[in-house]
Amino acid sequence: MACSTREPFVETPMFIAQYIFDFASRTPTAPALIHNGKAISYRAFAGAIARASTELAQQIALPSGTVAIKIHDLADCWVATLALQARGYTTICIASLDVLTSLEVRNLRAIIVSASEEDVQAAQGLAPVYAMDRPLFDDAQGFDVPELSEDVQACGHILYTSGTTGKYKKVLVPARTQREADRERCGFQAYDSSTRYHALGFGLWTGNGYKAPSSVWSVGGTAILDQRSDWPEPFVTSGVTRATLLPDQALKLSECASLRSLPPRQGARPAFAMSGGFVSAKVTAVLGQYFDLVNSYGCTEVGLGVLYHDYSLPAHLSWMKSTGARVVEVENDQGQVSAVNEEGRLRVKLTELDADGYLDDAEATDGAFGKGYFYPGDLAVQREDGAFRILGRAADVVILAGQKVAVAPIEANLQDILQVDYVCLFAGMAATGEPEAVIAMEAPELPGQDRLDHVGQEFSQWGEVRFALLSAFPRTQSGTSKIDRKRLRSLVFPD
Repeated sequence: MACSTREPFVETPMFIAQYIFDFASRTPTAPALIHNGKAISYRAFAGAIARASTELAQQIALPSGTVAIKIHDLADCWVATLALQARGYTTICIASLDVLTSLEVRNLRAIIVSASEEDVQAAQGLAPVYAMDRPLFDDAQGFDVPELSEDVQACGHILYTSGTTGKYKKVLVPARTQREADRERCGFQAYDSSTRYHALGFGLWTGNGYKAPSSVWSVGGTAILDQRSDWPEPFVTSGVTRATLLPDQALKLSECASLRSLPPRQGARPAFAMSGGFVSAKVTAVLGQYFDLVNSYGCTEVGLGVLYHDYSLPAHLSWMKSTGARVVEVENDQGQVSAVNEEGRLRVKLTELDADGYLDDAEATDGAFGKGYFYPGDLAVQREDGAFRILGRAADVVILAGQKVAVAPIEANLQDILQVDYVCLFAGMAATGEPEAVIAMEAPELPGQDRLDHVGQEFSQWGEVRFALLSAFPRTQSGTSKIDRKRLRSLVFPD
């Protein structure tokens, strides 16, 4: 997974729409995207973007600024996003107007909704609301390629992430770096016109939902989008070659009955990256029979994944190697590179293709960016062979019996021992005033008593152990369904 050599960076603007218009002329019938099982050709996609660009230009008179898009249908959302970018607007896609309010977007010119979806009135004076006609994806209907904007210095697309902090942070993907960023991802991931990347139902406010389709379209490949509740069955038969799965998505896919009927694969198998948390050994054992799996560590702020582990290798998954895409280090309290086996803060050296800060948030920028590095907020350690072990969020270190304990490796082991979907470890005080360790589990029912007794015995060195069973952990609303540990803690330690 070493990073391919790329051309020197030059500030040559390239809109995603230009990729699509180019392939609409070269390979007009090739599928640009498959949405909920319906194939949309490059020509039909390009035509929809061109017509929407003309329509929206008549509704939004001001030539610059940011436009928010609240359209649930992903194919339609992409059309609106690319049509607006072609006109020189910065775009941001949102899940709700409440989220838009909390994002505090500056220079917001308009909010675009779909005329075919729910009626959305002007929200608290944020900006005028315009309803876009439902895009027509038609291979036969002609269209004129719109004149693309040349004013791209402040143009781009805004992603947002709450991580586990509960506060949204905005990340700008500049249009001026789009071409080079997409080239880098395509070279790194070996995307080409045969690639069928399954982006599932990720919104365009997430890195995976926005960056991956863009890269695939830059080489004439196909982006697969599926927003149906029963997506695992068609996923299996979609011809997918690559995808990124969150833990809950991997779990659902592993339970899909169609997996068992897959014919033997000739040649390379589909390659999936597991990201956003620990995936249980039970799940990977099932999926590993049919797909090539890697455990991937990345972040919205950095264009490429930075650490990985191949699930087919016997080494423990807590240890991950650098992908070679970025320089990765562990920093000690003195701001220097930590010694081997010395715990510290993980940091990633930035390039001109990565974010250099958060929009409109100097405090968050100061805490996460500095000296040319991005600090994801994780503790880590590096061993002699160069492999890294993520020890968990710096804020998630718990103190048990006076000892500081990093929770991430322990939670991964507990997940496998208890055979539950998710585990979170907390330290607190029992009703008696004595310290206790609380092991919260997301599962339909308690594990067997033998498993609980085994874990309780292992934790007895730290005092009392309490198990808390929840049918579902609270999640963040940024699109990656990360566990909201702050809210979860309030559930297991009620006042």
